[in-house]
Amino acid sequence: MAGLMKGTTGRVILALILIAFAAGFSTRAYAQGAHDYPIPSQAKEAYSPIREGFESPIEPRERLRGPKAYIDTRGPALRRYERVPEALAFFRDTKLKANSRTYWFGEDSFGFDKPQALTTGGSLSYQSGYIADFFQLRSVLYTTQPLYANAEAGKTLNLSPQGDEITTFGQVNGRMKYAGHELTAGRQLIRTPYINPYDVRMIPLTVEGVVLLPEHKEEQKIDYTAAYLWRYKPRNIGSFIPFSEGVGVEQNEGVLVTGASYHTDLWNYGFSNYWIKDTLNTLYGEVDYLLPLGSGGDDDGPSLRIGVNHLDQRTVGADLIAGAPYNTYQASARVVASYMNFVLIGAVSKVGDEASIEKPFGFGTSYTATVITNFQQASVQAYLLQLSYDFEKLGLEGVKFHVAWGKGEGKADQATNGGFADQEEFELRFVYEPHRGKLQGLRVELEYVDWQVFDQDFPSDALTEFRAIVNYSVPLL
Repeated sequence: MAGLMKGTTGRVILALILIAFAAGFSTRAYAQGAHDYPIPSQAKEAYSPIREGFESPIEPRERLRGPKAYIDTRGPALRRYERVPEALAFFRDTKLKANSRTYWFGEDSFGFDKPQALTTGGSLSYQSGYIADFFQLRSVLYTTQPLYANAEAGKTLNLSPQGDEITTFGQVNGRMKYAGHELTAGRQLIRTPYINPYDVRMIPLTVEGVVLLPEHKEEQKIDYTAAYLWRYKPRNIGSFIPFSEGVGVEQNEGVLVTGASYHTDLWNYGFSNYWIKDTLNTLYGEVDYLLPLGSGGDDDGPSLRIGVNHLDQRTVGADLIAGAPYNTYQASARVVASYMNFVLIGAVSKVGDEASIEKPFGFGTSYTATVITNFQQASVQAYLLQLSYDFEKLGLEGVKFHVAWGKGEGKADQATNGGFADQEEFELRFVYEPHRGKLQGLRVELEYVDWQVFDQDFPSDALTEFRAIVNYSVPLL
């Protein structure tokens, strides 16, 4: 990595990381709201769960609809078989990519635990060409190795619960194309509003199952999926477990997934449903609209976007989940405004009184989701203000900054929300990700979070985290 950071900008970024390490900030595993999504530069780039539709990507950020698309110019130069057009497509179109990740995670959890770990690793992905334009093989090997780990490092979720390394084939699948559709069977990533890679640790969440999607096309307006997933791999273990186990039910059950969405330049709306037999049904719907303000296509001009979403969650069948029967929800709304690379977001959300939202299979769908909390606790009403800025216009391409403050209020109840009701979260996030030049493929992220919970009799009201992450990807074929 040192050889890649030869320029002045690279030295500045490396210095920031070393300073952050020396400062000794801390963090922990309550993080259930964060999503690994690029910081927006305009309102149209802000994250929308339904806008991203339904995908089975080989990488968590592959083919995102929201952010501005950049072409990796390094790939074609390394493709050995492009000079042999008569070679079989299965070999000629093969792709091999290495992704490295080095991650410092430290936390001070309400004066109790102080998990810390410095880990390194990443992934090696393989994707064949299609045989007869019909069948393709894909696989990804993931690993995370401890460079430093204290006695509580397993709670960082970057290592096993025992604080050990993890190496696993998180993806091994075959994909078939037929009649305008793609059927992917085996271990894979899936990107939907409620089940998704949740790539905010060393290893993403992957699933085992069969996923039907329409064949990917540019400017695709209608998106849909039908899938049955029998197991998933949490981020901190190397093995796969039943979906029912993820919500505390011993019965071996998978999840049936259906969904459809519609997309234009201005509108995004749709739904998705997730059914676990005798356990839980989760239904999500969203309407997202970008107001045409007549800026004439000028990305620097004023832009306004509004959205509402609703997640309904209820026990079903034999009601095997703890606390059943219940019917709860989380509804949220937001306004996104942008001008001259500034993006301001205001959002509100409300959770039903009967139960908190169960969400072990991905990041939160609520517009008020922050790095640690999704404000998903029963009876909590939340507010969020978020401001970000892209420094590209100042000559600092790839440098972005984000600050957010969220507040939740509700009735503390040990039975329905574990006493987590009145709370606040403040977060800072810095990203450096150049899309051109010698540092293309590098992404550096620094995050600081302070989550205050006021209803608990803890030694401290605050849970603080600091994370420093260095990612580097390079195509090998």
